[in-house]
Amino acid sequence: MKLSTQFLALLAGAAAGSATAIPTCQWRDWSCATDTTNATRTFVESMFSAVALDNFGASFAEVLGEELSWTVTGSSPIAGVYEPKSVYISQVLTPLRAVLESLPVPIVEHIVVDGYWATVVWHSEGVKGKNGADYDMKYNWLMRTQPEGEDGELKVVEVIGFYDGQKVTNVFEGYDLAALRNGTA
Repeated sequence: MKLSTQFLALLAGAAAGSATAIPTCQWRDWSCATDTTNATRTFVESMFSAVALDNFGASFAEVLGEELSWTVTGSSPIAGVYEPKSVYISQVLTPLRAVLESLPVPIVEHIVVDGYWATVVWHSEGVKGKNGADYDMKYNWLMRTQPEGEDGELKVVEVIGFYDGQKVTNVFEGYDLAALRNGTA
C-alpha cells in the first residue's frame, strides 16, 4: 500500500513522541487527500473480504478500534450508541450470535470513500433467526477510520449503521435481551 509523505512523517513523529494524532492535508494538497482516500478504500475492501470469509469473526474484531463508537439506528431492541469496542461486542454482536443461525455474509453493493470516511452499502441473503425470523436485509454503514497504535494501522473508530429495524426486532422476538447480553440466557 502506498503511504503519503505526511502519513510517513506522522509515523516518524509518533515514534519521536510527537503529539500529532492524525495527518492533515494542506490546502490544495490533493495527493495527501487521494492517498488517505485510497488507503481507506483498500482497508475497507479488505475488511469486508475478510468478514465474508470468517463471518464476522476474529478479522472483524481486529479492525475495530478500542475506543469504537457504534450507533445502531432506529428503534429495534439493540438500537443505541455503544462505546467502546468491548461494549459493542457484548451488547450487540454477542446477542446477535445467540439469536441468528449464522451471522450475515456481506455482499457489498457500493463503497464510497472520502479521506478517512467510507460509506458501505451491502446486503445479506439466506440469514435466519433461530426463531425462524427472516434476517435478509440491506445495510448502510457510515464508517470513520483512523490510524492507531505504534504502526499507524487503520482501525474502524466510528460507525453509524442503518438497518431494517423490523427485521432486527423480529429476530429478537421470544428472547430475553438482558439475559443474552449478560450471558445467562
